[in-house]
Amino acid sequence: MTALDSSHLHDLALLSDEAFWEYARELARQSKTAVYPEEYLECLHSLSPGQGSRFIALKSLYDVVLPPHRFAVLPAVPRWMVGIVAWRSEAIAVIDLNAYFADVEPVRDGTLLVANYEGLPVGLLVPGVGMIRQKLSAGDQSTSSGATPDNALDDALVLDLLPMLADALRLIGTTTRYG
Repeated sequence: MTALDSSHLHDLALLSDEAFWEYARELARQSKTAVYPEEYLECLHSLSPGQGSRFIALKSLYDVVLPPHRFAVLPAVPRWMVGIVAWRSEAIAVIDLNAYFADVEPVRDGTLLVANYEGLPVGLLVPGVGMIRQKLSAGDQSTSSGATPDNALDDALVLDLLPMLADALRLIGTTTRYG
């Protein structure tokens, strides 16, 4: 620690609590806040080629779990529900994302995305994952991580998980209650 640093600390120690916190707030207002782009995970799918990729916001995911997975199959659930799986000592419902959006046969292998639905973990099974893409504002040419616009989302389909998961969980509850 230099002499300047120690004298600065000594000056701070002489401040009252109120004056110290006012000084801290003033410094915080002067600091530039780093702005990071929103990041999205590409979900590969087995639907017809040329349909484009689907992306899910990384901030809406708890975890990405590579195969293999051991699913417990449940009776009287929607066709697109693969079953339940143990994740971090918790049993979570798993939805085949492709089967949910299209009338395709659900799969039992692939990458498990553990999504956050209002604090409740829900599994989304996808055939695989691709790149992480960034959502850049119109004027951005690069980000702090060095990503360039060729790694940015263009007109890709970004899934809004909250309404999708709300609907899926409602349907799971309805199916299991009424068979």
